[in-house]
Parts: sequence; C-alpha cells; structure tokens
Amino acid sequence: MISLDQKSLKQAHRYILFNCDDIQQYIREHDDIVNSHTGKRKWSKAKSYSNDFIEWFETRAMNDDISDFVKGLSRGPNTVAKKFFEYVISGYRFRTRMRDARCKTQNSGVIVEAITRSFASSKDERPRKDSLTYYGAITDIIELNYYELCKYVLFKCDWFEVKEDNYGMKFVHFHKRCYQEDPFVLATQVHQCFYVRGHLEENRYYVMKRVPRDLFNMGDQSDGGQEFHWGEPSDSSSNPTLPVDDGKVDLVRTDVPATIIDEPLPTLDDQPHQIDYEEYSDFDDSDWDYME
Repeated sequence: MISLDQKSLKQAHRYILFNCDDIQQYIREHDDIVNSHTGKRKWSKAKSYSNDFIEWFETRAMNDDISDFVKGLSRGPNTVAKKFFEYVISGYRFRTRMRDARCKTQNSGVIVEAITRSFASSKDERPRKDSLTYYGAITDIIELNYYELCKYVLFKCDWFEVKEDNYGMKFVHFHKRCYQEDPFVLATQVHQCFYVRGHLEENRYYVMKRVPRDLFNMGDQSDGGQEFHWGEPSDSSSNPTLPVDDGKVDLVRTDVPATIIDEPLPTLDDQPHQIDYEEYSDFDDSDWDYME
C-alpha cells in the first residue's frame, strides 16, 4: 500500500474520467460550455480544459439527475493505493522497469493507440483528432480504489519520442521523453512490446511488437494475402527435445557459448522510485495535445 501525491492522484483520476463511458455525456456538456465562451483561442481553452473539467464535474455531480456511480467517481479515488511490481492481464505479464532490471526477460514495454486532439500552433483554430500510437515503458503499476465503488489498474509510463530509420523501422531513445503530464494509461488499453538496442548507435532502441506465442504465419495463400493460424498445444512427451514454453520471451541465446562482458545494464531503473533521464521534448507551448 502506498500514499499517492496530489499531482499523481489528479493525473490518474483525470485519465480515468476521460476514458469512462459513463462520463462521456458530461465531457460533451462541459465542452459545449467552454466553446460558448468568447475571448480565448481554442488552443488556450483546450490547454486548461482537462484540468477545469475535474472541478466542474465535481460540482455538476451534486445535481439530482446524477447516478450514484457517477457521484462516486466525481469524489475521486482514495489517496491510498496498491502498488505492484508485476501484473498479469489477458495472459500477458507486465513488469515495472525496476523489476525488469533484475530479470533476463523484458516485460515493461508498452504500446498504446489513442485518439489525440492536436494543434499545429497556439494560433491554430482548427484542431484535428488523429489516431496516434504511443511507445513507452512502465515505471509504476497502481490500483486506484474509489472507496469500494470500483477499482482501476493503471500503468504509469515514460513515453518516448519515436522515429523511423531509412528502412521504416521504428526506434526510440530512452532519454528523449514526451507527454510527461499524461503518464497514466489503463492496463486494459495497452499492447506489449520490447526494445532491442541498435548496433550502430548506442542509445537507439528498436521497437518490436509482441506476437502471441501460438500465432504462426503460414505463408502466402492463393488469394495473394497472408493467413495466420493458431497453433495447437503440442505433446512434448513424444519429442523430449522440444523446449517448454514458460510464457516468457527469452532474450538470451542458449545454443552458443556465452561471452561475458563486464558492462552494466543500460538505461534501466537503478533507483526505487525515479529513473534519471535527460529531459527532452519536441513539444513546446505551441504543440499541445492530450490523449482520450
């Protein structure tokens, strides 16, 4: 059990509200009120929109036409939360970067696809909503408790700037972070990935998406497309040389002699509560967006 600071508590609560189906009608209602006000650019309104909504929603929920569930959400979660180092969902194991530093497998990488409202500049009056993919790594796993009304498991992540090389392969730099005011994401929204260090540049890590262990590509079919098949469980007793799948991606080869290099693991969390990175973001006050 841990006690969340006010900033983290507000960030997590805000993200849950904006991703809860029962709250969407109140988000639209607040949006209409904000857009009816004159004297501010749309960029200025949007920048303070998510923070203003929490206070407005808490007052709005006092009305008689609000359900008990919505009233409970408006009060916010308990400041005392559960903290995990590992969490399993839909058969996938997720770990924090601090726990990954002591394991031979990597389970902290995540990918999130979100609808994002973007502004080209502070003078932009025509924001766009696009589907964007975010790449990050888990730093904390917490469970928020809305006083036994409901519970939500969230991943607190470092989000990285992503680029493509000349071959179209996506890569990140762990010391170049972005979206630091929106670190939380629901555990049910993420896909797993892992990062492989490039051999030409020390701080470049390529993104590899996780493929289910029993999904196989059977090659081109007669219609010119590709078809994937789910593999049936195999009986290893008939062939004792088959490896036993323990549900982890092993990044260490066992078919060649090991080469021992006296070098510490790079860019992984050495501190219990904080990872030191070089502060970096390509997004200034003229490039603001938020995830829904």
